[in-house]
Amino acid sequence: MPFQIERALPVVAAWGPGFLATLLILTLAGVWALGRGRPLWIPARWPARIGSAGLLLLAGMFAAGLYGLSSPMRPMLDQVRSITGTVGHPAGDLAFRQVADDRPRRLSELRDHVVLINLWATWCMPCQKELPAVDRLQKSYGRRGLVVVTLSNEDRALLLRYAATRPLSTLNVYSTQLGWLDVGGRPLSVVIDRVGVVRECMIGARTYPELEAKVTKYLGST
Repeated sequence: MPFQIERALPVVAAWGPGFLATLLILTLAGVWALGRGRPLWIPARWPARIGSAGLLLLAGMFAAGLYGLSSPMRPMLDQVRSITGTVGHPAGDLAFRQVADDRPRRLSELRDHVVLINLWATWCMPCQKELPAVDRLQKSYGRRGLVVVTLSNEDRALLLRYAATRPLSTLNVYSTQLGWLDVGGRPLSVVIDRVGVVRECMIGARTYPELEAKVTKYLGST
């Protein structure tokens, strides 16, 4: 599967602002060192002036990146921090309805199972490419206590039409209220262990071997 920028979002959310701020300080310190004691920090010699100009260009790039992370991208990164922050904590309950028959279900009903929640959408191409792997996971490990929940917040009629051409063996559900899973990006996969604790959070599409490696370590030998 080709590189997806979404996979880097947790790292960017956690370390990006601090990393860019450090680089900005270092480049400005370099400009100061080259032009120390000179008017406007302009070095006396041309090689140093060129080096100073290069450092200023880099400083501008780092400042622009820092602004981007702290302003335009901040809502998205806040969502990433929120969902990755659930790892290691009990999962909040979720209410949803089965796409096939509109039967109400709850996440809390699945306690004692390992649960993989896959948040997806019909408009999301990476989701569509990932769904066969997600479905295969349910077929392979359902008997060992895995429940794969494919969850969308789209209209049921749309999901029924999609399921008619691409049927799923997962617990295929929908809800307009996603609670603690209410993030804008798709796909998102979360692994919950048998006692209801969130163990894994995967932003972006994954291959079958990647998904398999994440869930099997919580299934045990049963």
